[in-house]
Amino acid sequence: RSATSENLQDVRELIPEFFYLPDFLVNSNMFDFGTTQLGKTVHDSTLPRWAKGDPKRFIRIHRQALESDYVSRNLHQWLDLVFGFKQRGKEAVTALNTFVHVTYEGQVDLESITDPVERESIIAQIQNFGQTPSRLERKAFPPRVVLSAFKEKGLDFNALASLAALTPPFCVVGAPHRVYLRVLAVDTCKVGMAGQMDSSVGDLCHVKGQLLGVGRTCALILPSKKYYRFGGPNHGVSVHVSMTSARYREVNKVLSVHDGMHRGPISVAKPSLNGLWLLTGCIDSTVRVWKYNGQNMQLQATLCGHDGGKITCLDISTTFGSIVTGGSDGKILVWDLRTLTFLRTLHHPASAKGSVHVGSTKSPAVKSVSINHKNGNIVTLLHSTVCVFDINGNLIAKQDPGFNFEGNEVPSCAISTDCPEWMESGIVAVAGHMNGDVSLWSIDYDTELLVLRHILPERVHSCPITALRVSGDRQDTLLIGDKSGKMSACETVKLEQLNASELESLVVEMQMGDD
Repeated sequence: RSATSENLQDVRELIPEFFYLPDFLVNSNMFDFGTTQLGKTVHDSTLPRWAKGDPKRFIRIHRQALESDYVSRNLHQWLDLVFGFKQRGKEAVTALNTFVHVTYEGQVDLESITDPVERESIIAQIQNFGQTPSRLERKAFPPRVVLSAFKEKGLDFNALASLAALTPPFCVVGAPHRVYLRVLAVDTCKVGMAGQMDSSVGDLCHVKGQLLGVGRTCALILPSKKYYRFGGPNHGVSVHVSMTSARYREVNKVLSVHDGMHRGPISVAKPSLNGLWLLTGCIDSTVRVWKYNGQNMQLQATLCGHDGGKITCLDISTTFGSIVTGGSDGKILVWDLRTLTFLRTLHHPASAKGSVHVGSTKSPAVKSVSINHKNGNIVTLLHSTVCVFDINGNLIAKQDPGFNFEGNEVPSCAISTDCPEWMESGIVAVAGHMNGDVSLWSIDYDTELLVLRHILPERVHSCPITALRVSGDRQDTLLIGDKSGKMSACETVKLEQLNASELESLVVEMQMGDD
């Protein structure tokens, strides 16, 4: 308010936190900041009316404005004021862009000032007011070209490559309000299947256009083209070759064995994306954190917090230093990777805690936990309900209570995408179902509900989905594995792949959206 309505001479610029961190606006630690001159207690930041009292909405709209076409078209004018030809001289005076003379580069030679009082006064003035940046250009900056896939005369395919970077996960480049996937490839999982009771896929990835999957008791180490195998009587893991290379010619070859990592069989394992960390969960409800350097496995901590039963799912983010664990006790716990200590419990809404059997008082097991590596959000699947929590454990969105899955439509697993919160049309979660369906979800931030955006139309899978992974540089490829061992890769459709009637309907939609 001070910079927009109460004091037009307030020229302070926004710090980066205004575009990604709503927590700094809230006094969550209940610090005593005293009172104002009017006697009002200083507590949370006062937000404008359009934020509706919600710091997350305030930050989200700020970021959307920053990334908007309007800002892109006018950004050069700000550059002219701060770094360009309107920083000094007549152009600065005309643009009301003049400041205290001591803030400009080269205007004050502190070494030549002999009076210590004057010297300290000028230094204090500079430190208090700030410094004007160096002028980089003496002529006007060129405006940024804002591209659009749809022109008056048709489709501009040349613009699609530039639009891809700001397109949300699984949204069509050039038409980000649309979500549509098509099957690229279908294959059968053959790696890591020896000794399994069934043919379930446990993990999968895309390597140089090839779909690679491993069995239910395996987890891929992505950077090294290896995989862990767990669940054996040695209460540990073994490391195997997942893909042939110049160094390793034999798939499934055992590279190392690590015995006695737990007191009982390992029920689940999850490596970090960089392959340097490994989480293992045991049937005795303990979780252990390991560092793996390619040869040795070093125990970092044993995490205890689940109330009996086995650990059912794990995830780790080295970006945010977070560990999430889920167990058959129905608990979802969050831990700090840096200090290896407990942080909080995620509390699901009551609708998600419905018993599996009528009359049963036992909480359903947690099926999936997954971390968004862009913002730290956590997607969870408890019983048949998908929820999204922020990094601090606050519930962001839940499945609509009236949208109940029954029978074989119940979700069997779920994962998070890396969709930023300001991309409201983006897909934030993907769920696989017992009947082989795969559903994609986004968030309605006004209602705080998950919105079903798309169900894969091509029924490649007809049994429970057991593994999902989001792939691709811009997260436009979905890898799916099921209980029968079948795998598929699906990709977001491209505008150039659509027929004339589909393109025509898209053009109409885009025109209506602009109006």
